[in-house]
Amino acid sequence: MRKKQLETNLSAKVADIKSRATRLHERYYRNGTFSGPSLHFHRRALGLEGEVTPTEQIELIYAALVSWGMHRMGRGGSKMLPFAEFRASAASLQAALTQARKFSPATMTSSEWLTVESIFKGLRVMDSGTTIVGNSKVLAHLLPRIVPPIDRRYSLNYLLGRDRVRNDLDEEWRIMRRVLEEFFYPLATDPEFGRQTQAWLGEPLMYPWDTGILKIIDNLVIAAMKS
Repeated sequence: MRKKQLETNLSAKVADIKSRATRLHERYYRNGTFSGPSLHFHRRALGLEGEVTPTEQIELIYAALVSWGMHRMGRGGSKMLPFAEFRASAASLQAALTQARKFSPATMTSSEWLTVESIFKGLRVMDSGTTIVGNSKVLAHLLPRIVPPIDRRYSLNYLLGRDRVRNDLDEEWRIMRRVLEEFFYPLATDPEFGRQTQAWLGEPLMYPWDTGILKIIDNLVIAAMKS
């Protein structure tokens, strides 16, 4: 019953974003977007502001996550693992990551989903029990064609109606795969929606946060929640 309810909700969310895409996109940029280090390190980590080596990319992703509020100084708040531990986990996944860079939302197979699952579960970035937020934000830079950033305030609230998930790696992967399969991918592979996004992707100076179709969907979710 829970699965059926979630499927119905996500189908409705797909329709909502698709029907309001232009207005939400305008609202996202009209109301002011995140800037400064959060934008700089995001674009640098994606190689959009000059070529970066794999070693540089890992450091830039680490910096991007800090600028996105994933590491808070002091006792409270979220904490990231030491850089060496994050780097080692990413290095151990290089073969799988190389494979996954060839994947597409339109043609995901069972074996490809298993590869993405192994990456998701093998990556270590957060020094906390919750995995989906930190790992998705890393993979949004390592595998931007197939993984968007997921956060609590916007993504989880919009898609699930709550900002908390159980700290369980299998459960978090189940949620991750479901929101990809039933929300992000249906939008990303919709021809009409694709035509809309291509125009935005062609204007990086005007729309600097439109760094890929999945990130555009994330931007529209943020606008929907802010409204």
